[in-house]
Amino acid sequence: MATLKFVLQSKNDNANIYIRYSINRKTIIYRKSGFVINPKDWSNTNAQPIQKNDTLKKLKSKLDKLATFVNDAYNVSVSKGEEFTGDWLQLQIDLYNKKTPVLELDIFTTYIQKYIDDAPYKQNAKKELGLSNGRVQNLKLFKTTVLKYEAEVLKRKKIVIRDINLKFVEQYKGWMFGKGYSTNYVGKNIANIRTVCLDAYKNDIETSTQIKNIKGISESREPEDIVFLSEEEQEQIKNVPLIREALINARKWLLLGCLIGQRGGDLLSITAKNIKEINGIKIIELKQQKTGKLVAIPLLPEAIEIIESGLPYKTSLVHFNIHIKDICQEAGINEPTKGRIKEKKGTPHKKDVFKKWEVISSHVCRRSFCTNFYGRIPTPVLMNISAHGTEKMFLKYIGKTTYDNAYQMLEYFSKLAPKVKEQPQMEVIRNTGKNDI
Repeated sequence: MATLKFVLQSKNDNANIYIRYSINRKTIIYRKSGFVINPKDWSNTNAQPIQKNDTLKKLKSKLDKLATFVNDAYNVSVSKGEEFTGDWLQLQIDLYNKKTPVLELDIFTTYIQKYIDDAPYKQNAKKELGLSNGRVQNLKLFKTTVLKYEAEVLKRKKIVIRDINLKFVEQYKGWMFGKGYSTNYVGKNIANIRTVCLDAYKNDIETSTQIKNIKGISESREPEDIVFLSEEEQEQIKNVPLIREALINARKWLLLGCLIGQRGGDLLSITAKNIKEINGIKIIELKQQKTGKLVAIPLLPEAIEIIESGLPYKTSLVHFNIHIKDICQEAGINEPTKGRIKEKKGTPHKKDVFKKWEVISSHVCRRSFCTNFYGRIPTPVLMNISAHGTEKMFLKYIGKTTYDNAYQMLEYFSKLAPKVKEQPQMEVIRNTGKNDI
């Protein structure tokens, strides 16, 4: 039989009265009762308020009723075979005090998982059904980060959705920056908090009134921050003598990536199965991990040359990023370049001017393709291959402005301008008055 006892764990003037609930020798649960008292008015011997005035008598009466309520709930739960935990006891206390109980979906991480599970039925940015694989992976990473925050900051206490307000967001943001997360990743986390909480609100989960005021953040990237490999630099990389097999293999991936414009994960997943021939034209056909979009990329002669010499073998994105830095260093890609590097895990990115090879990563493949072929291949075609949703996003990605786009349009217009037609010459035939016989 379970036993209930009220205890104090503080000597402060307004000490919380705790419930000590002993289920058995191994299971003893402590939770705040919701009542406070001055320790001077408490009898440790009797485990109750000293009955010296009406206020303390009323408090004892309330505690007795709470004890009866909890014990009755215990008997019901025993008959149902329910597990007795701290959450169970807290629920009974909340019910007695007429507080809104914390249900399973009120827990933030639980609702994040529900949002992930419902991904196939969620509307995406294109107003279509189903979130992309990339979006789902982003949400999974977001949940992992939140769990890490709960473990490190909240001592594994669960975040309740209704407690997420502007103050919470600021604290969470400060923790993330302190851990060395990038500004853009912090911004994505804040945006995810808002998205998940708004979805919870739509499903009648209690949320803070401040949710709609939560704003994401991002780090603006100026054109000089855009890192890509020019065609001349790619030629340097192609011709540099390399000895290590891993670097020779990574070079193939790098040069191929600059010719097909795919993200690192999609690039490194290419196999012989992705290479097809349609009407005599060789293409690479793949389903992009982030967007879930199926794309067909015509292969340029340089790309065909790389493939026909033997597809590079599979490697991880981590190793690829390490190897291409070494390759670019060997090739003398040393141009001073403004960028960001993480010198040590757990520290913020350092922004400065570095040698170009130091800021090279897998992102350079997609960006080099878009930048080098801009103005030579119609922008909609480039956007389709690189999977950019809007022209504005595409231009920002390669460091172009709307003026650059205007100049490009003028070039197209000049090619489409109608040629001046020569006026037909009228030939006058003089009538000689003689009839032809």
